[in-house]
Amino acid sequence: MTDLLTTLDPSRKGGDPDAPGARALLARVMTGPTPSRRRFLRPVLVAVAAAVVVTMTPPQIVTSYANAAVEIHREGDQYVARILDPFADHARFTEAFRAVGLDVRIEPLPASPLSAGKSMGMMIGGTWDRPEEIGGEFAYGGVVLSAAPEPKGCDPGSDPGCSMIVRVPAGFPGSVSVRLGRPARPGEEYADFDRAVEPGGPLHGVKLRHGASVKEIRAEAGRRGLRVTYKEIQIAPDGALSFVEPGRTPTGKWTVWNAWQVREGEVRLLVTEQRLSQNPFYNGSAPPPNL
Repeated sequence: MTDLLTTLDPSRKGGDPDAPGARALLARVMTGPTPSRRRFLRPVLVAVAAAVVVTMTPPQIVTSYANAAVEIHREGDQYVARILDPFADHARFTEAFRAVGLDVRIEPLPASPLSAGKSMGMMIGGTWDRPEEIGGEFAYGGVVLSAAPEPKGCDPGSDPGCSMIVRVPAGFPGSVSVRLGRPARPGEEYADFDRAVEPGGPLHGVKLRHGASVKEIRAEAGRRGLRVTYKEIQIAPDGALSFVEPGRTPTGKWTVWNAWQVREGEVRLLVTEQRLSQNPFYNGSAPPPNL
């Protein structure tokens, strides 16, 4: 083509751009193939088309899924999840439930040895059946949502063959957050704070049903090597309880009505300066603790 273009040089004979040969060459240039443009355009179009296909493909819902943290399979109208590793990264649980079309999250919370590896309750968002119709349980389409060890009453952290089982109705449109105890790290506060006087708790055996003096409980805590802090109980006219820092350090004559386990080696005493006529934790304002 370079040789042909020299015919357009006006200094040479036959180089008139209006000559018939020059016009024929121009027509060839304007209508001829453009290999370089086609060579680069086609791969770009293919890549765009492939991206559209991947984006438009709906997620694949399966009826069973398993990873190192949990295994899930469908049983009738519900999905049954067996927790294999309660201390695994919580993202692994979310991944597994999402694979079967459910919005279920495992929320690991720092816990004392009493609750490590166990369910500490469920938070359920969305629509469910009226609890009174199915024995007080949360359900959807008559299928109960639950998180509990099986066999019933076993300890997933120590009993062979004991597992935490989560049951969720198939097609449940809401969200579920299962609060699962994990061993608290050094210095972390316990989420299961209300188990101080239960068997295995730091103040197990201490009786607070009718109140006890700060002097008595402080001495017992000292014998057990426990550090003591305080919260003063405030009672609203409707009986609701709140807890505040005492305006001054409680003396031995103040009354202890309950105790919380705060972290390893520390308990918190819930106190009033004036002795009350009854334990405020038994007046309907809060679930009665094991006092």
